[in-house]
Amino acid sequence: MALPNYQRDESAGNRLAVGDYRAVVVSAEEATSKSTNKAMIKIGLRPSGSKIIVYQYIVEGEYYNSGLTKFYDSFEVAEGDMNLMGWVGAMGAVKLKEDENGYLKVWYLINREKAKNLPEFEGDKPERQTVSKFEELDPDSDLPF
Repeated sequence: MALPNYQRDESAGNRLAVGDYRAVVVSAEEATSKSTNKAMIKIGLRPSGSKIIVYQYIVEGEYYNSGLTKFYDSFEVAEGDMNLMGWVGAMGAVKLKEDENGYLKVWYLINREKAKNLPEFEGDKPERQTVSKFEELDPDSDLPF
């Protein structure tokens, strides 16, 4: 079997720089912290102009409420909305920095007011999800079936 022909990939050397970026939620899920075994929300964020995903973790405990407050203040999610599927596609802003291993991570979430001067989001973003609330039906209701 022959190897395919090589073609230069210009995006391979383009690293996202440390700084402020608009970001979109690409995933949000309940999880358990490996280090503390506490419940948490794991939020996947795609910074503008990139295909990478960085994660923000909001962990049960002392900083849980302040973490959620900062998320609601940054991203286009109604305060108190805990329907994680509905967060996908929400726009906000993040400050990125390098960790001790040279990988980019979310340093903090940027408040919407402070993010107004950031350039518009560039790149692929998921369609904003809408979730309907379903209620249990009364078993004695007059359904035709």
